[in-house]
Amino acid sequence: MMKKVFLLFILFCLSLPILGKEDGKEKPALAKPEAKLEQILPTAPEKSSPWITDPEASKEIEILDLVDENNSQRRWKEASVSYASALQAFDETLKSVQKKREEASQEVYYEDKYEWQKKARAESKEREFAKQIQEARNYSINQLIKGMNLLDKIENPKVKDSDSYIDLKAGIYREYIKHQDANKNYMQAIDFLERYIAMEDRFEKEAEPHRLLALAYEKLESFANKNKKKNYEEEWKELKKKHLIRFAELHYGRESKEYYAIMERVARDF
Repeated sequence: MMKKVFLLFILFCLSLPILGKEDGKEKPALAKPEAKLEQILPTAPEKSSPWITDPEASKEIEILDLVDENNSQRRWKEASVSYASALQAFDETLKSVQKKREEASQEVYYEDKYEWQKKARAESKEREFAKQIQEARNYSINQLIKGMNLLDKIENPKVKDSDSYIDLKAGIYREYIKHQDANKNYMQAIDFLERYIAMEDRFEKEAEPHRLLALAYEKLESFANKNKKKNYEEEWKELKKKHLIRFAELHYGRESKEYYAIMERVARDF
């Protein structure tokens, strides 16, 4: 019972907004967890990784075509449409915001005579851009959840074992995880990362989910440390190490100097 209460408390605290202003008043911020791993791990997946967001990714999945499973086929197609919508809507928003940022950087406001006025205007525009991106992110998350729910309604083992079903589900999971990670919903991201690598061996052998798991567990470890929850801190530290080592093995190779450097850090407990 206490474990459930503490996990709910974590979810609540991690969902709190970062320090900002609303109606002229500063809002308290959750203390930022230490991020030791971010200093030694790559900041993004390799270019060839399926974790690179591609708005056309839904088109690369082989179409499910089982004439004797019309109900399942209909749900799969609907889930595929939701996945495509999530990808395209977010990609279009990012491109639109990038274009607006470039245009804003060229604009000159002669009424802004002082540096603080220019800074205030730039910050106002960035808040507007961040709001647009968050709205697009929320829309994408809703579409991805819709896609998951449709796939979950498919019960036929023949369909669920097909590459079309597994690839679509994996694609939806990847995008959902990235959005939850961006929202700092680390518990939710961890839950779906663990589901993802459990789906098939090929997903477990991808380096990127282990990088994300190591980083997410480090956030929870730091949070438990600040709240003096020693049992959780130790549990999450061990899970962080486990996925850090697996990432290093898959990304760098067991014979690489990077792998040995990370193993030394783990042995020294950082």
